[in-house]
Amino acid sequence: MRLSSMTVPTGATRAAEFAVRSIIAATLAALVLAASAALAQSDVSGVWEIDLDTRTGEATWTATFEQDGAAISGEIDIGDRMVLPLEGKLDGASIAFTFIVPDLDGDMPINLSGRIDGTTIEGDEGDFVWYGAGRWTGAKQ
Repeated sequence: MRLSSMTVPTGATRAAEFAVRSIIAATLAALVLAASAALAQSDVSGVWEIDLDTRTGEATWTATFEQDGAAISGEIDIGDRMVLPLEGKLDGASIAFTFIVPDLDGDMPINLSGRIDGTTIEGDEGDFVWYGAGRWTGAKQ
């Protein structure tokens, strides 16, 4: 190769190469973050014991969750032969689900939300219809 046929990169060429490398690096970083977020999604499939601690006393319910991505469904046994369907969603380690308790005065929705930590859930304070307001926890069985 002759010296006269070689081209020396100009400042504009170097800037363009740097911009392309920066775009590639940013794209790879975004892909890694997206993959990490997908892996961070909690897995709640299975049977959970839900313990309520309210002003009117304590109660234990049994929830069975089925998970499809961020969507959850299943059923909850609140005692007295009342097994009710539930629906909800996950957002990383956050969980929120709802079920409807039929009552002569009208259907009463119960909304539960909280934070998952492995095989436990630390529930937010809520209002549990006739059970009253209070906190709840969950433990995977």
